[in-house]
Amino acid sequence: MATLAEPLVERYGKIVRIPPGPGRAIVSTDLHGHMEDFRRVVAAFERALTRGNAYLVFTGDLVHGPAYEKDSYPEHLGDYYEDETPLLMQSFVEVQKKHRGRVICLMGNHEHSHVGGPHTRKFHKTPSETEYFERKIGPKRTSEYQGLFRSFPLVCVAGKGVVITHGAPRVLDATFAEICAAEYGGHETKTIPQMLEVPILGELFWARAAGSLCVRRFLRRVEIEGQKNHIAIYGHDPVRRGWAREGAEQLCFSTSFALRNARKVYIELDLERVYPTVDELKLGREIRWLYPELGDQRKKK
Repeated sequence: MATLAEPLVERYGKIVRIPPGPGRAIVSTDLHGHMEDFRRVVAAFERALTRGNAYLVFTGDLVHGPAYEKDSYPEHLGDYYEDETPLLMQSFVEVQKKHRGRVICLMGNHEHSHVGGPHTRKFHKTPSETEYFERKIGPKRTSEYQGLFRSFPLVCVAGKGVVITHGAPRVLDATFAEICAAEYGGHETKTIPQMLEVPILGELFWARAAGSLCVRRFLRRVEIEGQKNHIAIYGHDPVRRGWAREGAEQLCFSTSFALRNARKVYIELDLERVYPTVDELKLGREIRWLYPELGDQRKKK
């Protein structure tokens, strides 16, 4: 195994930075309690570690999976799986401890529902999936995970100018300092339309699209030490093909939730490479199939 450099993740309040240099960053989106997808993402990260310096970034929404029996599983949710959020969260904590300083999870709207956001009701209406999960794990573990979620950042700046967020970075006016100081609490009673209007949190957790000019301004605002930011990558909105480019600056991709296994992808960033546009993220190099063995199924699509 190559000698690993000490992890050098920098923290600026709610913004974290993985500095440029030799190494890789594995990025995945929206697992929603899918344990097999989690295992595959971690395996990709640990393979990267055998080659040198590596980091693992989840874009949020680790928690809350579908609540359907196999024979009634909706087709639009992709391949069937059972929600294993409690096991996934336990495994995430273990991986974070095992690889201290190398494993990051951003705050997603589903984690936010446990620490000050509106309770999500994608699968469980009454009680909400927020309440359902907390009842399932009990008060002690709930308190532990709430503390963990509050530690999650909003934005990760990786390598030579890649900005990673949960949803589309439709941040209209907030400054670097305001993003760093954002507070998670106080939004429990808001509706989703109301939450969309909340600066920073609503803009980063719930937005599914952002205009090119807005994104370019956001990329400039979160530059650190003069390092120019070029592109934003994010999840939140399932992309049935696996990934979609939006202009020169944005790539939305899907690692897990609501996809067929054959279409799921993760991103492997070279932390020394400049990606001036998202066209430089290439299939087979940065865009990687989570289930590469299912190539025959992809050919049929």
